[in-house]
Amino acid sequence: MALRFLSPLALTGTLLCGCVVQEPARPPRVVYREMPAPVIEVRPVPPSAAYNWVPGHYVWHETAWRWEPGHYVTVAVRPMPPLIVEEVPSAPSPAHFYVRGHWRWNGNDWIWIRGRWVG
Repeated sequence: MALRFLSPLALTGTLLCGCVVQEPARPPRVVYREMPAPVIEVRPVPPSAAYNWVPGHYVWHETAWRWEPGHYVTVAVRPMPPLIVEEVPSAPSPAHFYVRGHWRWNGNDWIWIRGRWVG
């Protein structure tokens, strides 16, 4: 029996015969559900000097952004902090969209609501 040697090109073709070459995975496209433009509010006169204004702001509520109107409170109100830049994790499915993190007034101070995938 004679040994037969294949050229590198023929060998490559023989080894790859029937193989499927997969394209490199593309990073998933992130679809954001953006917050609408702020509502312009007219701040009413405070009931007394003891009251402080909490500016209106959007919060995510189940399936959509909801405007929380500005109002007066009797606690100190610091300005809303700047947005926190979050790392967006991979989407659970192509049907999901990402709701960015945002600040929400909790009655005493601003709290950060982390961004999340919704689908």
